Amino acid sequence: MERKAPKIILASYPRSGNTYLRNILLDVYNIFSWNNIEKYNDSFKKIKSLQEKQLAGNLPAHREKVLNQFIFQASSPIIKTHEMPDEVLNLCDDNPVIIYLVREGRDALVSQAHHNVDIVEPGSDFSKSLKHSILAPKGSHFGGWSNNVKAWRKIASKVIYFEELIKNPLDVVESLRGLIELPEPDISKIPTFESQRHGSSFFGGQSRANYTDEEKLAFNKKFFRSGKTGVWKSEMSFIDKKLYWKLHGKISQEMGYMKDGSFSGVDWRKND
Repeated sequence: MERKAPKIILASYPRSGNTYLRNILLDVYNIFSWNNIEKYNDSFKKIKSLQEKQLAGNLPAHREKVLNQFIFQASSPIIKTHEMPDEVLNLCDDNPVIIYLVREGRDALVSQAHHNVDIVEPGSDFSKSLKHSILAPKGSHFGGWSNNVKAWRKIASKVIYFEELIKNPLDVVESLRGLIELPEPDISKIPTFESQRHGSSFFGGQSRANYTDEEKLAFNKKFFRSGKTGVWKSEMSFIDKKLYWKLHGKISQEMGYMKDGSFSGVDWRKND
């Protein structure tokens, strides 16, 4: 099977709804996407190895299913990324379609801090994690929220908003038709926050084959923590709110996110 350079990039700052977008594409449209380009590239090595065993007559029936799954997945050159553009673009098609998903920065950072203390570094301090995410020293945390948004929005084929995605998932994904080749949707399979929490979708927990059902549910409850907007209002300290706005307020306003939490719908393109 011939490898193709990734042609579609699903980019976002962490905890901005990329998992939900990918689950919609897979559940509703049967379109697979990759966690990163390394896994995409590695799949072709696995396909080659399995096909060699198949030709030699040494591939068990259960591995045939694995091979077919890899072939299906590898036929979709779509990758997810949180990295800055210069970390990704040189590994992709010369003119990729770039979908950038943006979320209110304060909600994204609060969710990222929870994700860090619940999953990445269990037991670490939430306040310290949140402050570090806000500061993003030396380009850490994927460049920081503002830099990540500013870099990707300049080159995005389309920017979509988390807040709109969770309210009208089908309408938002259908707006990508023409950029992404979309078959007719199976609207009966649109995932919800609760269905993802309970492992009904592939991305975010169901694929953890070594987990027991109880472990999967416990993990998913941490991974899909709230799915709500405006949580920053009660979870950020007064000092962190001031620090965030000092560092990220300009880009927040350009994207339509106001200091009081309202959304203005500002046309950000005029700022680039």
